[in-house]
Amino acid sequence: MADESKEMLDRLELDLVALKHEYDLFFNGKRRAEPMKERKDLETKLLVGSRRTIVGNADQLRFNNLSGRYWTYANLWTRTVRDLEEGRMRRDSGGNVRRVSGERGEPVDREQIDRAAEALLEARRSCGLAGDPSDIPSLREMLCARALEISASAGGKKVEFVVSVEGGKPKVKAVLR
Repeated sequence: MADESKEMLDRLELDLVALKHEYDLFFNGKRRAEPMKERKDLETKLLVGSRRTIVGNADQLRFNNLSGRYWTYANLWTRTVRDLEEGRMRRDSGGNVRRVSGERGEPVDREQIDRAAEALLEARRSCGLAGDPSDIPSLREMLCARALEISASAGGKKVEFVVSVEGGKPKVKAVLR
């Protein structure tokens, strides 16, 4: 029974090393798709292994260590794939995954902010609300700050503001580009 546990642990360790290698190939652009089948197989083996009784303390410790390493890797892989999908990471010309540099352009064009501020002022006037041209600098500042927040939460995408009147009230909507 102890030999059976050691064999199972050896297989799990080899499978974990092989899965890590497959993910390394995927993140380096040498593999087209994420190795989901292999990951699911290893996860199933770990689940089955956790239901078995492992007699020796050393074997139990080794199993817990392997399981912990797998879940640490799984969280890293999930985060990296999510960052790729959401645009925080990109593939370079060699296919390798790289984090997008923090140097981004402005999240919104200054001219677009000026047009949106003026349109909002005009929408306020058309609704019978106070609308003074001296409000434009504060409107610009507010729109610019909001554009920075929205762009940061959207992975650095450009923001455009659309002004409309709904229900007798001026509305500003942000559109990601």
